[in-house]
Amino acid sequence: MNAPAIKLRINLTPDKEHITVVKSAKRQFEAVDSDSETDSEIEFMPRKAAPIKKRKMAPAIPPVEIFEDNDGDDEGEALADEPCKGRPEVAAVGGKTLMAPTMSRKERLVSASADAALIATAIKASDDIYLSDVENPEPIAGTTKPHLFKNVVWGPEATDINYAGSVFPQNPEFRQFVPGRWERQPDGTLLDQKSKLLIKFTDKNGQKRIFTNPPPKDWSCQEAISALNKRCVQQIRRNTAVRFRQVVKAYIPEERQWILDNLKNGKPQNGWKAFVKDFNTQFSGRTIPGHDEPRPERSHSSLTKEVERFGPEFYSKGLIPPGSKTSSKPTTKVSDTASTKTSCKTSDNAPTKTSDKTNTKASTETSSKTSGKTNKKASTKTSDKVTGKTTGKTITKPTGRKSRSK
Repeated sequence: MNAPAIKLRINLTPDKEHITVVKSAKRQFEAVDSDSETDSEIEFMPRKAAPIKKRKMAPAIPPVEIFEDNDGDDEGEALADEPCKGRPEVAAVGGKTLMAPTMSRKERLVSASADAALIATAIKASDDIYLSDVENPEPIAGTTKPHLFKNVVWGPEATDINYAGSVFPQNPEFRQFVPGRWERQPDGTLLDQKSKLLIKFTDKNGQKRIFTNPPPKDWSCQEAISALNKRCVQQIRRNTAVRFRQVVKAYIPEERQWILDNLKNGKPQNGWKAFVKDFNTQFSGRTIPGHDEPRPERSHSSLTKEVERFGPEFYSKGLIPPGSKTSSKPTTKVSDTASTKTSCKTSDNAPTKTSDKTNTKASTETSSKTSGKTNKKASTKTSDKVTGKTTGKTITKPTGRKSRSK
């Protein structure tokens, strides 16, 4: 007859040692001295491990795309003058991305001649903003281009926070100014952009704020409109949680051709500082034939990235980067393109002034051998740079040594 399996539980105490044998079958207990032996199977039962509590992980939060611009110079804080065609304008408000389809800049423009009937029936903004016929003789503060704007006497809507109908949102919306006093709306009506000169919102500290922006002396001046857009964007982003996406215009063939012509071994011929300055002098604010919008001002960072990105494969080989409507063969020159740049004047009529500037480079090298006793060689190199200005002057600068003759 097989003996029942037993389990031993050993308890050790400082003053006494004993082994308690537990017969699981009969549930009886016997005290056995520590010196006695047994043939029974001994099974030591480990303590039960404490259960591991599983932490409930919070559901993953999808990343929120926030468009922020640099806090450096004013250029990084401004919106571009034209949203990409077919793309909704994007603004991140309070950590969330808001997307709202908008009209393009071209669609919002109003023609004084073609839309004369609409302008005649359009409703002008109230004089409670400012009196259109009264000008403040004091100098304008808060702008780096005061000569482009008119200082006015602000009315109660611009100075009284408790003005009837005033709204101070925490996340204000802003639609950029377009050249001209009037702006076309999605419903076909016209909006007097005078009403957009007041920027009202509740700032981060919960205070109601009103920012007044002087009107341009000439509403058709692109330089004044760009400065006005830049200032309004700064006022909103510096005092609220609204962040704007900066839309960057791609380089056009004429700009890339200029870059190609002014690079030598992949680097600017006269240094980056002069390179950036000359580029903006040539293109910034100009309307190139075949393109509806004036070209933006390019920063040092923008031009260096353009050259670094396409330099090894294209510019260094005399090629125009892809996406440009030019020949893929190595070229050193394209036909001169006359560009126009609008110059804003301080008069209310602000007639436009255009200047055509063409840069033509011509280089000739001639070598001649003279027969004689000494058989000396004479070489001349001349470099002519012609700048098409209203004066019509031609500047010739010799760069080589003059040959001596006996």
